[in-house]
Amino acid sequence: MAQVAEALHNAGPSKDQGLFKYDGEVIWSLSNPASYLPTEAMDHLLRTIRLCAAVPAYAELTAPFGVDVTYGPDTFVIYEAHKGQCNMLFDAPIEPATFSQGDLLVLPCLMRHRITDPSHPPCIDIRELLAKQIEPHLVSHEGQPLLTHLMNQRVNYGGGGDLFGLRMIVMFVDKQTSGALISGLPGPVLLKGFADKHRSFLNAIFDEFEVHRVGHSMTQPVAIRLTEALLTIALKEAAFETESSPIFKGLGDPAVARVIAAVLKEPQRDWELQDLVSIAHVCRSALNSRFSASVGMSPGHFVTHVRLTKASEMLTDTSLSIAAIAERSNYGSEAAFNRAFRKWCGLTPGAVREASSSRS
Repeated sequence: MAQVAEALHNAGPSKDQGLFKYDGEVIWSLSNPASYLPTEAMDHLLRTIRLCAAVPAYAELTAPFGVDVTYGPDTFVIYEAHKGQCNMLFDAPIEPATFSQGDLLVLPCLMRHRITDPSHPPCIDIRELLAKQIEPHLVSHEGQPLLTHLMNQRVNYGGGGDLFGLRMIVMFVDKQTSGALISGLPGPVLLKGFADKHRSFLNAIFDEFEVHRVGHSMTQPVAIRLTEALLTIALKEAAFETESSPIFKGLGDPAVARVIAAVLKEPQRDWELQDLVSIAHVCRSALNSRFSASVGMSPGHFVTHVRLTKASEMLTDTSLSIAAIAERSNYGSEAAFNRAFRKWCGLTPGAVREASSSRS
């Protein structure tokens, strides 16, 4: 052992491979794993996750309750059903879901949702609750924002009946660097039983948040890294969930995952089927059958799905004209874009923009 240590001290990493060697043999346990890990598409996508801020928050809702929530274009959220259960309602065509103790839910940016008890009472806007219960307590006596106060957001609302307890982490992304996996989230990702399965890990994260908050030492790098770890595990598990969204279903198949990663990275590219076949490293018929089996649509339809999802974001998040969005979405004319968009979601681009403006 002493000889090995002396050899490593004298020789260091091999210059040709960047790996430690002893008597010509690579000592894998001391080499950088990035040098020999397989280049799986899912691993590549998970490495692209980048948050610029993360804030824990808590809610205790008692029946009857109903809260209408919409986060901004740079904001998405992880919810943990900590106690009890509720109904999660979404805009069409997304089906409502029962969110029960032990479940985890990841919601993408701009995903409007209503959190209600089974009686479906009228919903209060989350901004009204925050203005009353949270905003007045986020500043010092001098009127300066305090991060430690922000880390202890607690919303209490309802009629005093059955309790639904919610733990959450509100996450913020820079759209330019958020990574394909985050920017490509097509809808809610519900992981049944995830919180029960990873109970010790979740508790450790929220306990760490609390330790730093009480000690007035919480910094965003700490919150961000803790949250990215949780998000990475959640999204990786989502890839193998049979009831997950099209993007995540496909990530369980390496060939399909390579295509998904490429399309998410460059949705505006003029993709031909042969381009996707080359990326998948399988023949055309195999790609079509495997893509349809795991994603539920053909590779061509998936390209359209991703492209029009991005177009929908531009309609709601930017002031670009519909003609400009059509061009950026790789459609030859505004008329062709309008037809494709309406076939995709049942609404015209103009109707989506008008509805977004009305909500704003």
